[in-house]
Amino acid sequence: MIATPIGNISDISIRAKEILGSADIIACEDTRMTSSLLSLLHIKADKLVSCYSQKEQEESLKLIKEVKEKNLVLAFVSDAGTPGISDPGAILVKNAIDNNVSVSSIPGPTAFTSALIMSGFDTADFSFYGFLPIKASARNNLLSELAVRKETLIFYEAPHRLVKTLGYLKESFGEDRNICLARELTKAFEEYTRGTLKEITETELTLKGEFVIVVEGYKEEKKELSEDEILVKAQKMLDQGLRKSEVAKIIAGELNVNKNSIYSLLQKI
Repeated sequence: MIATPIGNISDISIRAKEILGSADIIACEDTRMTSSLLSLLHIKADKLVSCYSQKEQEESLKLIKEVKEKNLVLAFVSDAGTPGISDPGAILVKNAIDNNVSVSSIPGPTAFTSALIMSGFDTADFSFYGFLPIKASARNNLLSELAVRKETLIFYEAPHRLVKTLGYLKESFGEDRNICLARELTKAFEEYTRGTLKEITETELTLKGEFVIVVEGYKEEKKELSEDEILVKAQKMLDQGLRKSEVAKIIAGELNVNKNSIYSLLQKI
């Protein structure tokens, strides 16, 4: 499983070139794209075959059978980036494992990690979802679940669907949620657009190239109450029989402040 450049040909690894040059079979998502890549790398494939997503199950079993019978080395590449990440490859790997064929990964570029580290958002905790479901009900259910997730969220989107997708995100996440749009990664016109969903949906965007949408995680709004409001709230709790220490602990938890500061305030009652 060989990762290939997501735009800049210089990102190909030495190891990837060596294995592509020595493989008995190169399987790929699109033979036209891979032929172009191999030509730039001055590699002539002994055998180049297509194994795209719609036929991956069927074709992968044929390839695995040939690899086992003839003891061959098979290299698989998607059109760009790391195979299996919103691209074909995962089924091929599973079938290889099920048939006791050893599998190796040749690491390299992945669009969503490049966009994530350039977003300015939390990189320690994130979730990648690829392309959103086309079916409205499935998409709405997913986005409603993700709206309160606190980790950074990452999606892929095609240029002709980007505007609608940003609208779906704004409707589900709110117009004030920060996002980063990344396009043409590693290429000459690499571009990042950062701002709230409201700001970006009102911006005239260049709808060319594949997009990565990085969404900042949900942040709970800090509740703020005036001293008088706190005292009124506290008095109601005291009237119900709670002690001042108990009331201070409850209110401090709700407001995410120090308990002692609330307890001191309650001495006015």
